[in-house]
Amino acid sequence: MMKGDLRKQAILEAAETLFFEKGYMAATVQDFLDMLGCSKGSFYHHFESKLQVLSALCREKARQAYVQYSQALFDTDMDRLNGLIYYAMPFRAGEEKTVALLLPLEGMADGNVVRQAIWEAQKELFFPELCRILELLRAAGTVHYSLAVLPELLWDTYTIAYGHLMAQAAAVCNGGGTGSVVKLIEGERFLWQRLLDAPFGAIEVVRGDEALQVIDHAISRIRRQTAREQGEA
Repeated sequence: MMKGDLRKQAILEAAETLFFEKGYMAATVQDFLDMLGCSKGSFYHHFESKLQVLSALCREKARQAYVQYSQALFDTDMDRLNGLIYYAMPFRAGEEKTVALLLPLEGMADGNVVRQAIWEAQKELFFPELCRILELLRAAGTVHYSLAVLPELLWDTYTIAYGHLMAQAAAVCNGGGTGSVVKLIEGERFLWQRLLDAPFGAIEVVRGDEALQVIDHAISRIRRQTAREQGEA
């Protein structure tokens, strides 16, 4: 790896520590410099802002999720389809830190930029695999569709569901109820199942109780960060 690439990787590793411990809003470029022992010039040579760092970190998280998916074992192609949806969705066990990082940005301009970076990375990684699996399932007669554009439409429903789930999770963080989260997951599962004309119960997405537990842990983490910041103020 080239020296410049090593520095860039070091910044991303520092970002993971800083953002997860302090939160995106509280972390500063100076925190990066102090942690890495580098100059502003070195930092800005690789990234224009901490927003660009966060976008790059989230793209890396998408890549790691795809690696997890690709290394998982599945008994059937339908299991593989469910696995793909599951690993693409952030509301799964093990993603509590990532959800805690993204929730405070919901509704903000920086949050929109980061979400777009995530979706672009996910589509580049997951979408070709989605098309491959759907073709296998269609050839086997497990799912039924004739429109060539259907995989694209399914992916669009995924990104819409992702956005709505993040918004609902932010609402829960602000004191709202959890019922809408479960309903959204059920709605997404039902939509995929109907569009693919798949057997009843074939599509899983992510379990509602698992998603709620991830959100609960993320909110607890956010509140601890906030309390720590107020204590230091």
